[in-house]
This record gives sequence, structure tokens and C-alpha cells, in this order.
Amino acid sequence: MNVAVSTPVSTAAVAEFLYREARLLDCRKFGEWLDLFTEDAIFWVPAIGMDRTYTSEPETDLNFIYIVGRSGLEARVFRVESGGSLASNPLPHTRHLVTNVMVDRDGPFEVQAFANVQVVAFCEPRGQQILNGSYEYTLRKEDGRLRISCKKVLLLEYVIDGYFDFFTI
Repeated sequence: MNVAVSTPVSTAAVAEFLYREARLLDCRKFGEWLDLFTEDAIFWVPAIGMDRTYTSEPETDLNFIYIVGRSGLEARVFRVESGGSLASNPLPHTRHLVTNVMVDRDGPFEVQAFANVQVVAFCEPRGQQILNGSYEYTLRKEDGRLRISCKKVLLLEYVIDGYFDFFTI
């Protein structure tokens, strides 16, 4: 149930929320990370088209990742944690560097937020990988807290050398 929150959400509060998300990913606390998402959440990493622009229609365009619903994220986490994802085995260590957090819009039910990100991933067999980009969030105000209803990851690189998954971007 959405309850309007009359108090504006500060940029500092949004930044702390995004830093917490990054820390949960870096600590591999994927269950706690999933708790940050709404049931109807969208996790979207659009591809970059031949015209060097991001795809804009996730249902019909090419995407790097497009997951609708928290259940889809839960299934992905299960494959990673169970070793069923060959691309994630062995699981790399990561560091998410989140910066330039901005609140673009603060409404009664949702907050639109932006941040830049650099993620360093390392595992011995594959070595180090660095991905850069930005995050666009829709954060829903639920029961006095923020939850992610949409996370859009815009990768700077349009040619990816190696692999990536939800925890390395």
C-alpha cells in the first residue's frame, strides 16, 4: 500500500540508500539486496544501438538485461548463489563506487534519482573488469521507507569485454 509521504526526501537520504544497495552487493548479501525492491520492480540494462543511443523500448528492443518483477530477480539470484550460472562461477569480488547522487523529482509516492557508478570486479581466473555508467532509479515510498521500483543501468561501454550480471553493474 502506498502512503503519501509529505516530508521531502533529502539527497543525503537517497545517497545513503544507494550506498547501502552497493554495499549489500559488494558483501554478497543478495537476499537483503532483494528486499530493497518492490514486487513489481523492473531491472533494466538497455543495449546501445547502431546509432550509439540506448534502446528505449525494453519490451521490443535489444537489452543487456531486462527483468520484470522481483520474482525474476529472485530467480537470477538463486542461479548465482546455487552455482547454476556458469558466467558467475567463480563469483567475483566487487566494489561499487557510487557518486554524483541527485534527486531529480520528489513526489508524494515516488522519487526519481540519478547516480554515476563505476564497478570493479575481480576473480582470479578472469582477472579484473571495470564497468562505468549511470543509474536511473524510481524509488517508491512504502511504509516510511524507500524501495526500488525501477533501476535502469546505462553502461558507458557499448562493447563489453567479458561478462557481467546484476552484481557487477
